[in-house]
Amino acid sequence: MLNNGYIYVASVNKSYYYAAKKSAESLLDFYPEAKITLATHEWWVEEEDYEIFDTIITEDVPKNIRAKLWALSKTPYDRTLYIDADTIIESEDIADVFDFCDDHDIVFTRNRPYNAKITKLSDTEEMIWHCGLFVYKSNEHTFKLMDAWYEQYMKQLEPDWNSDPYPWEVRRWDTFSMWYLLNKTEYKDIINVGEFPKPDARWNFVIGYFDKELEDTERVIFHYTIPKSDLERNEDIRKN
Repeated sequence: MLNNGYIYVASVNKSYYYAAKKSAESLLDFYPEAKITLATHEWWVEEEDYEIFDTIITEDVPKNIRAKLWALSKTPYDRTLYIDADTIIESEDIADVFDFCDDHDIVFTRNRPYNAKITKLSDTEEMIWHCGLFVYKSNEHTFKLMDAWYEQYMKQLEPDWNSDPYPWEVRRWDTFSMWYLLNKTEYKDIINVGEFPKPDARWNFVIGYFDKELEDTERVIFHYTIPKSDLERNEDIRKN
C-alpha cells in the first residue's frame, strides 16, 4: 500500500507557521487519518505540533520565502500533496488527491490570468500552472526536478541574472522557475505533467476566483492571502 501524505512549509515569517498549523488542523477535520509533514524552523516548533504533524523537518530548513522548493524532495511519502500554508481544507474529498497522479509525475491546477500577477511571457508562451498546490510522486527524476526548481529560483535572484527575452519581473516568481524547467530544459522530455480533474478550481480555489469556476461543485481547498498586518506583527527578525 502506498504511503501518501501532505506537506506544508513555513519560513521567514511566523504567520506562515500559524497558517500551516491551522490548515493542517482543517485537513484533519475532514481526513483524520491523514499523514502530514511540516518543514519549518526549530525555534518555532511547539510541543502540540507533534499531535498535528507526523513528521516535522527542521534541520537545514532555509530562511527563504521559497523554502518550499528546498523541502519538496525531503518528503517521506510515496505520493505527496504540497499545500501552501495560507489555505483551508473544506471537504473530505481531500483524501482523493493522490489518485490524480496515477499516470503522472506531478499534477497541477491552472493559473487564472485574471487573478495572477503575470502569466503571459510572450505571444506564444504562458505560465499555465499554479505552483501553490500540486501532487507529485517520489521518484528519482521528480526529486531532481524539485531540487532544480530551488536552484533555478535562487539563480533568478542573483544580481547578474539575465531574464531576456522574458520580463524582468518574472525573477520574483517560482512559477517562472517551474515553467522554465518544464519548457526549456531536459525535464520537458522527462517529467509527465498532469492536471487536476475539472473543475480544477475546486481543488485550489484562490481568493479572487469567480464562483462560476466551481461549476456548481463545492470547494475542497480555499486559498486565501495572509493579511499584511499579520505578516508585520509576526515578522521573525532572528538571523540564522
